[in-house]
This record gives sequence, structure tokens and C-alpha cells, in this order.
Amino acid sequence: MAAKCPNCGHNLKLWNVKAECPKCGANIPNFQWEQRLEKDSDFAEHAFAKLHYKVANFKSATAGSKLRIVRLVMTFAPLIALVLPLFSFKLSLPFRESNESISFLTFILNYLLKVDIGSVLKLIGGEVLGTATLMVVIACVLLLLAVVFGVSNFFVLLFSGIGLKYRLNILLNVLATACWAVASVFFVQFTTACETLAGGIVTDCSLGFGFIVGTVLFFVNVTLNVLVGKSLKKQMQEQPSMEKFIENEIAELRAPKAE
Repeated sequence: MAAKCPNCGHNLKLWNVKAECPKCGANIPNFQWEQRLEKDSDFAEHAFAKLHYKVANFKSATAGSKLRIVRLVMTFAPLIALVLPLFSFKLSLPFRESNESISFLTFILNYLLKVDIGSVLKLIGGEVLGTATLMVVIACVLLLLAVVFGVSNFFVLLFSGIGLKYRLNILLNVLATACWAVASVFFVQFTTACETLAGGIVTDCSLGFGFIVGTVLFFVNVTLNVLVGKSLKKQMQEQPSMEKFIENEIAELRAPKAE
């Protein structure tokens, strides 16, 4: 039961359980039901029109042209670099000699998940292997950041498409490209240190083509987002605002239909 009668404003008591107001006799649950129904209808029309606007933008941003479809597909392309060789070396141990190749995926599975952080920190502080260890740690952190930026780019692309936004996608791909490329520089310094400090245990160190492929694919995403961003900016200038779109759709819904 309402606290007050919507018709006369009479304060209702807990024992006023009837539908009618004890003072004016107005039916409280059905009071001005037509006006309330119309208000609910207006709210529903506004909500659906807003949803239609966002869905239309999302479809346009992700699949509105061939270039935008390519941009969406290419967000997954850098994943190729995760399974390509990043670093190769020759390992010479007593009774064992082998050529090893490390990709980002094997690095995660065989090294990162098994590494002892405390031991790594001690190596970084060491006089002999400190520099080499620091170089490889920085390189690995940069690779991880590149992957995080690349994965985030996909989800940001989906959410930003609702508002035809693109700048954050460009930034994420620029950061991913920079991190992946700079990681190769630190790996070069690491390989140089390995050749001089490993005492013949680790030799023939070289970078794999995974660095080149990853950098190129991330940069391609930068270019695609810049190109798509220009078309999205132009679309935003030409299409009606959300408020105008909602106004037009509601007017169209309410317009009398020709028989």
C-alpha cells in the first residue's frame, strides 16, 4: 500500500489494506494507470532505440567494410608469433649436446611457470651473470606486456565499437609493437653476454624470426587502426547523434501507418 493516496494525498495507515482510499475512494493501484502505462511505454521505446543505436555502431565498427573486417581478424594475427622461434642456442653439457629453440609458448610452459623468483633475483645481483640475467628478464617482461596489450586490443575493439572509438586501439598496438621490438634488443645483449660468460656451455646464440613476425604483425594492426579510425571519425561526423537517432526512431514508430 502506498504511503499517501496519489489522488488526495491522504496519509495511509498500516491497517488501510483496501485498494480504495478511505478518504476519497480512489482506486490506488489503478490510479492514472493509462498515464503510467504510457510512461513505461516511452521508457521502453527510448531504451530500445538506444540499444539499436549501439548495435548499429558495433556492427559498423567491426564489420561495416572490408577494411574493418580485416582489422578485426588481424587482432588475432600476432598470436602466430607466440609459437615461432624467438631464441635459439646450442647447449653443451657433459654427455649431452643439443640445439635448443625457444618460442614464447615454450618459454611460458618450460621456464616461466617453473622459475624460482628468488634465484633469479640473486643472479641479477651477481657480478658474473648479473647483466645477462637482467637483460633476459627485461626482455621477457616486455614480451609479456606485448601479449597483454595485444589481447586487450581485441576486447577494447569490441567495446569501443559501440561508440565508434579507435584511439585506445591505436595506443595498445603501438605499445605492443614497441615492447615486442625492444625485447629483441635486450635479447641481443643477452646473447652477447651468453657467448662470453657461459664458458662454452651455451653457444651459437641467435634471435629467431618470431621477433620480426611479431613486430610486423603488431605494426600492421597499428596501420589498420589508423586507417579505420579515419573512416570512423568521418562516420561520427556524418551520422546523427544518439539523441537525434532516438528521436527519429521514436517518431517513426509513432507515425501513423498508411493503410
